[in-house]
Amino acid sequence: MTPTFHFAPPSPALRGWVRQHQVIRLRFDDATQVPVKPYWPRPAASLAFYLRDAEHVAAGPGAAACRKPRSALIGQPSVATLRQGGADFSVYQIEFEPGALFRLTGLPLQVLTDTWTDAEQVFPAPFRALVDRLAQHETPAQLIALAEDWLLRLVRASTRGMTAADVVAQRLLHEPGRDLAGLARRHGLDPRQLRRLFEARTGVSPRLFGRVARFDRLVRLANEAGAARWLDLALDAGYHDHQHLARDFRDFTGLSPSAFRQLELQAPERQFGFRE
Repeated sequence: MTPTFHFAPPSPALRGWVRQHQVIRLRFDDATQVPVKPYWPRPAASLAFYLRDAEHVAAGPGAAACRKPRSALIGQPSVATLRQGGADFSVYQIEFEPGALFRLTGLPLQVLTDTWTDAEQVFPAPFRALVDRLAQHETPAQLIALAEDWLLRLVRASTRGMTAADVVAQRLLHEPGRDLAGLARRHGLDPRQLRRLFEARTGVSPRLFGRVARFDRLVRLANEAGAARWLDLALDAGYHDHQHLARDFRDFTGLSPSAFRQLELQAPERQFGFRE
């Protein structure tokens, strides 16, 4: 079976709510030990559907692995985890724009930071029927069409609007090094007000969100560049020196840059010639 790696923007009606759709399908021989995926933190909350074999997640080497439900609301991560799917792994993940999951659910995102919850326990009853229908389909186009139809109904029923914290989060996605005090003042907030709003709507502080966005950019640049020097990549990602790069690797993964790179080279998608 040909593996699937499908990434697509949302339809125009869902812009501002959904950042992108991701559909990944990998099949391994029954005799093959499925590789572990080192999942570094990235700046997004998401909704994931595991449509074939389950995914198990561990906090680190030697830690007990937990089985995820068939649909999971995943909060903002601030540390890497180790994820392992089954021989037939199919995940459809919807990445939300900053603050969008709060606007859709009213759920304070701090309760989901570095964890997840069963999405069927959060959304109204029709959501369970959606999960059942998704499991009956194969193609990314079918999955996305079904999910977007459900999402559009949810968006139309939402009464929560965007705030300055959401606008600041969008800015930090693209410019992680922006001065936070200046951004707060520009939107009529003091830094403490911004932090309080930001944490409720994203799950982390503005400073940590910016660090995660910068780190995510760095890792993706490294995966694209292969053997490039870390310092060169760091400058392109917005780091000013190797010290801050090393600190982020230590805080977010518990590993040195080179050790994480070696671990990431063993990720399951690399067996199919794909890299994030």
